[in-house]
Amino acid sequence: MATEGLHGVDADVPGSHLAAFVVVTLAVSGTVAAATIVDTVSGVTTVPIMVTPALTAIVLRRIEGQSVRRTVVESFRGATRRSLAFAIGFPVLFIAVAAAVALSTGLGTYVPGGGEFSYAGPVFLFPVFLVFAGALSYGEELGWRGYLLPELTARFGPMVATALVGTVWALYHFPALYFGARATDLGDPLTTSLIQMGAVLAVAAYPFSYAYYISDGSVLPPVVLHLTWNLLNPFVLGNVYTNVEGFIAGQVILVSGEGLLGLVIGIPTLAVVALLIHQRRGFGTALRSDR
Repeated sequence: MATEGLHGVDADVPGSHLAAFVVVTLAVSGTVAAATIVDTVSGVTTVPIMVTPALTAIVLRRIEGQSVRRTVVESFRGATRRSLAFAIGFPVLFIAVAAAVALSTGLGTYVPGGGEFSYAGPVFLFPVFLVFAGALSYGEELGWRGYLLPELTARFGPMVATALVGTVWALYHFPALYFGARATDLGDPLTTSLIQMGAVLAVAAYPFSYAYYISDGSVLPPVVLHLTWNLLNPFVLGNVYTNVEGFIAGQVILVSGEGLLGLVIGIPTLAVVALLIHQRRGFGTALRSDR
């Protein structure tokens, strides 16, 4: 009988299931992006891509003997004040620093009233929008941080697991950015895609893992971090998928938090967060002992 650990981490989960998760998510991402991106990147592209990691994880957990209800309910348990504070504070601080650097270096200029916020409807419906946007973020995070990360952490420890998840996550972003860059004239598709993939690794992979690790195995902090980033970064610094400037205007692939500036600032950020993860080496041990 399987020995279950923290929120469903299962000692009997075969490596073939993890490989299947990676193959399915990357295949769907590439196929949907190639088939749907013509003039820009819209919800027709992003919605199916973003829900695929969660759906794949749910199917695999069901095959592994865990109910859908348990998979979903347990994924939210364990959030702490510290993890939620980090989930909100990190993207706000990072984007503020990037904006200050863009303005001080002349890469960007402040445009009053500039930037396109993700929501433009009536104020009383904004909570509904947040729920929907949060559900999309959950669609990614249940897969990346709720399934793949804890399973790899139990096998390889947090540092290697974070690097592996970050690499796969960066590859998962590649098709939408590549085809989006071709459609919106963001820049050379391969170059811009590689920059954004580097930014995903530097800016996001380690902080997202850290938000998960400092909770008690909850995906809620990564979901909050993901949602906060997706709302603020395009609005302030520009959207690399649609090539629309933020209210800090400038060449989007240069000033965006998912562009060159984000990558440059993200490298020392990665080092700091990686050190924090390294100092808490009990993550992997705790997962293995719980199992």
